[in-house]
Amino acid sequence: MSKRPNERTVTVGALPIQLASAGSGPPLIYLHGAFGYLGWPEFLNELAERFTVYAPLHPGFGESGDADEFDDLLDLTLFHLDLLDELRLESPDVVGHFFGAMMAAELAAIAGNRVNRLVLTAPMGLWLEEHPGIDYFAAAPDKLRSILFADADSDTALRWLPDPDTDEQRHQQRIERTRSLATIAKFMWPIPDKGLKKRLHRIDHPTLVVVAEQDQLVAPAYGNAFADRIQGAEVSTISGAGHLCHLERPGQYGKLLGRFLSR
Repeated sequence: MSKRPNERTVTVGALPIQLASAGSGPPLIYLHGAFGYLGWPEFLNELAERFTVYAPLHPGFGESGDADEFDDLLDLTLFHLDLLDELRLESPDVVGHFFGAMMAAELAAIAGNRVNRLVLTAPMGLWLEEHPGIDYFAAAPDKLRSILFADADSDTALRWLPDPDTDEQRHQQRIERTRSLATIAKFMWPIPDKGLKKRLHRIDHPTLVVVAEQDQLVAPAYGNAFADRIQGAEVSTISGAGHLCHLERPGQYGKLLGRFLSR
């Protein structure tokens, strides 16, 4: 049964954060990637059948406040701990994508008692010279679909990243993308290795690392790079999908998460 998320704003410190939530059961928090969560996708609906799912928008995205007050990644990590406190979540399961996966790994490494199980999808935070990936900061807006999806012309890709119909929509998209990428760049530019590799060994939670076969931003090799540093971590690859594999192959992605979170 489809769950209609509850949309609200929570205040963490003095910063407003846009939050969607749905479902019932044990808590699970979803931390989106560089392109937001773009709505309430199918896999969150499935998770909401078994969990109380919380999907906040990072500072600098959507209607959340700006990230100006954060000087570095530690500041942002501590902010997310404050967010867990505000939501009264003691140790939720944490699912993250790309930048959100990096944030999830930082939380687990620094404050392990605040995390239960961990799912890292297309995670960033490491740097492999032989797999630099596309520079998404410099990508032209009209190239985004072909970068983020294996099939840029599919109904799924067009639904999640539609072309703007008017100049006003195009202008608004440009403003939102500039703001969100400026936020991501603050913590990931010029390369995303900000020391996480020195902390990953601290993670002792059940961990699933998910990579996409045709991801142009995060090569599948990063899956093994993370798993090699996290005790007992598993790696799964989603075939026929690009960077937004959780949107492009929601059934396959949902099954992976379902099996892992059922143990």
